[in-house]
Amino acid sequence: MASAVDFSEWVAPELELTLRGRTYTVPAPSVERAKKILALAVRGELDLRIVKGELPKGVADVLDTITGNERPGLGPVADELEAAGVDVTTLSRMHTYSVFYWARGKEYADSLAALIWAPRAPETETEDGDSAPKALTRLLLRSGRDTALESPSTGM
Repeated sequence: MASAVDFSEWVAPELELTLRGRTYTVPAPSVERAKKILALAVRGELDLRIVKGELPKGVADVLDTITGNERPGLGPVADELEAAGVDVTTLSRMHTYSVFYWARGKEYADSLAALIWAPRAPETETEDGDSAPKALTRLLLRSGRDTALESPSTGM
């Protein structure tokens, strides 16, 4: 009889976010949460002009399923943060970070966070004449995706 494979060492790691001395542990997304996270990441990249184009209809359809104050990137931790009295700006930033963390990985999320919320770095000129901070220029040159959300089963 074959023995069961212990898969526990290959489970997607949780995201730990620390705020004011407290650590919040965001569980890795389910398939349904992952679809929403990926759709939010696509819209975010379009909004930030990291990529050009229009929002694909399939992505818009997934975004339409996000209701009320749902924050798929944070999952159940969103309610904990609200209950702890975290201000809306910080909560929004934590959600944005978590979306890009799950969709593209820690390095990408860290780069965007520094780009969006840190004091502005000296700017460089991109190939199309737009100016962009150096962190974004490096980020755009990086290829590939490095998280568990890469699965073709997500349809994104």
